Amino acid sequence: MHSPPSRQRQTASGKEATRRVLFSHEGTDFLEVWPLPDSDRPHASERYLARPRTSQGVGPLVEVTVLPAHAPREARLRLEEEVWLASRLQHPAIARVHGLYEVGEDFFLVSEHVDGCDLETVGVLTTLRQARMSEAFALYVASEVAGALDHAHTLKDERGAPLGIIHRAVGGESIRVERATGAVKLADFAAAFCLMPGRVPSPEGLVRGLLDTAAPERLPLTGRAEVDARADLFSLGVVLLDLLTGRVLYDLEPVEAAAEQALGVRKRRVKLKAEVPSWVSVTQMALRAAAFHPSHVEAVMREAGVSAPVGDVLRKLLRHEPDARYATAAEVRAALQACLGAAGDPPYGAPEAARELCQAIAEAEESVLREELGVFELGVFADDVPPPREDTPPRALRGR
Repeated sequence: MHSPPSRQRQTASGKEATRRVLFSHEGTDFLEVWPLPDSDRPHASERYLARPRTSQGVGPLVEVTVLPAHAPREARLRLEEEVWLASRLQHPAIARVHGLYEVGEDFFLVSEHVDGCDLETVGVLTTLRQARMSEAFALYVASEVAGALDHAHTLKDERGAPLGIIHRAVGGESIRVERATGAVKLADFAAAFCLMPGRVPSPEGLVRGLLDTAAPERLPLTGRAEVDARADLFSLGVVLLDLLTGRVLYDLEPVEAAAEQALGVRKRRVKLKAEVPSWVSVTQMALRAAAFHPSHVEAVMREAGVSAPVGDVLRKLLRHEPDARYATAAEVRAALQACLGAAGDPPYGAPEAARELCQAIAEAEESVLREELGVFELGVFADDVPPPREDTPPRALRGR
């Protein structure tokens, strides 16, 4: 019988695989490093950071999402759709999906791991260090995501027909910044809409993807949702507002008050159901999406000292009506790049983002607030590493 290994100090770049085998496939064992936070996928109950091990050695970190045998058939079909879509999404700012493997009765989705932080964690870092990231950092991240969205929105199939992709989950947890290089990656196309032949249709009234960054047209108080790619641009605006000000649009007190007063939140109900719950009900979120006013955004930007050119971009991204927003993600990227170019020479880019992120992590690690506020992601700080587990057989060989 093995004795439990001692807890080790490990940096994010030095994560070591434990001996626990998640699953094996064609001579490769996928070794658990540690569990990842709960996924926004409604039927995927387990996610892990892992390393593939072959007879040649141990490979680089990957993420493994486990879809258990008891998951509905629809969930498995959607995983297959995600892999089909991911095989066509070839862009440096989109996280790759390596493959979907069926072992025993379980399915395992293996995808790229971006060794750094998601934007939810970046928000926690700013709280710990009591300082926001720079405006240039926010512009750089948003411009990279806009580039990824432009690629997805304009993608065509083998016959040249548009795939009509809408991400529907652009938010803090789906955007990561790599610690070593400053590269930005948009991940999690599991909730994406596309015109794939034979795809599983969404039930009427079900809101896929994220609620807290959803464009108003995705949360209609009455009638059917009429949504196109400009909904993702609104979501990107919500992310940018959060990066620049530390405030979440639908969580602003004036927005909540406007929803209560003008729309009677205790009486009104909408015929919507959320696939992924948020901090308030889908009814309340829909009311807030309908009630927010440009003046609410203006007040937050003014308080945070957002520069005039960047404020102009935010105003256009966060319009209620899709026709009043930018028409394409390419236009958004161009506008953000223009703001970056005007901010300094040389323009802010990936190396600068990596340095700023590393500095933020170092300052947050020393914060006296760490005892009160933890980081949801493991491995961000050197001493925030769970103890390794003992070796176990692959999942497909274990009893149920």
